[in-house]
Amino acid sequence: MLKGKSVIHVITSTRLDRGGPSLTATQLIEALRHSGQDGILVCPDHEQDLSRFAPVNSVHYPTIQALLANEPREMIGGMHIHGVWEWYLHNASKAARQSRIPYLFSPHGMLEPWALSHRKWKKKLAWWLYQRNDLKRSEFLLATAPSEAEQFARLGLTNKTVVLPNGIAFPENLPLDTRESNPGDSNPVRTALFLSRIHPKKGLGMLAEAWAKVRPQGWRMKVVGPDADGHRQWVESQVERLGLRTSWEFQDAVYRTEKEKVLSNADLFILPTFSENFGIAVAEALAYRLPVITTTGAPWQGLVDHRCGWWVAPTVEPIAHALGQATSTSSKELGEMGLRGRAWVRDEFAWPTISQRLKEAYELYFP
Repeated sequence: MLKGKSVIHVITSTRLDRGGPSLTATQLIEALRHSGQDGILVCPDHEQDLSRFAPVNSVHYPTIQALLANEPREMIGGMHIHGVWEWYLHNASKAARQSRIPYLFSPHGMLEPWALSHRKWKKKLAWWLYQRNDLKRSEFLLATAPSEAEQFARLGLTNKTVVLPNGIAFPENLPLDTRESNPGDSNPVRTALFLSRIHPKKGLGMLAEAWAKVRPQGWRMKVVGPDADGHRQWVESQVERLGLRTSWEFQDAVYRTEKEKVLSNADLFILPTFSENFGIAVAEALAYRLPVITTTGAPWQGLVDHRCGWWVAPTVEPIAHALGQATSTSSKELGEMGLRGRAWVRDEFAWPTISQRLKEAYELYFP
């Protein structure tokens, strides 16, 4: 039983520019604390007071060894490891086994087919050296969608699996709508927003090709996010090649109030991804009343079911078709779609609901 015991959360970084898991893991610790489940963060790259790091109010240590030297073993109920492949995470699972601490893995999409094909040979080596064994000895696995659980099975992982989406910090009070318009232009310029890492798997090259086919009048495409390994330069070169420079703009990563402002000033959200285990950016956009275009590379069929967006194949033609439909939809109808999406996210993805379900899974599977 976990009563009175803490769960250790291990992640390699809480830098916000490292992607969704950094924010998800830290918000999860806080949400669990509000649900009555204490957590301890173990992370080699965590700075509590810097604006580019996700905040967390729990105790934190740089290594498992430092934690075990300071925390009584009998007060530790289990370990939750966020991510795979990193040697640091392997050492955490190894230390857990040596200390008889039950653990689980949240791969956060890092076992999906696209992710496995990226730097494939390094991952194949890691899989057979340690990763397969670490996962197989996990008390259970956490998937954010049925498709991710199915991928676990395809990889021969027969562990118990809990399917639970990521949560979001639901904004109860949205900022005022301050959408921009061109100076001196009586017709507002509407904004399609991409807000995520600028990374090859996010499909921005496909989006540029789709935008060039549609060239929606009265719309601009705003790309906001941290640059991953110089990929932004490549995307900008494609925008230039396709003659889209006047309708596309790029902005560095934004966080907290600046991020809220960017979301509040948009009319449509686009994530043309090849692969996501969840896609936290989609949930956040919906919470800000934005209709969404994303691909079947992300588990968001609910966009269609709840009539708040488009869910299409991750190729240029379907993205272009969805883009054409979305940008020819009236502002009133887009607004109604956004309200439906916000209501859906509030009911199913807000942290109080998600943290309670995960707390129950801990209690069920951690001995």
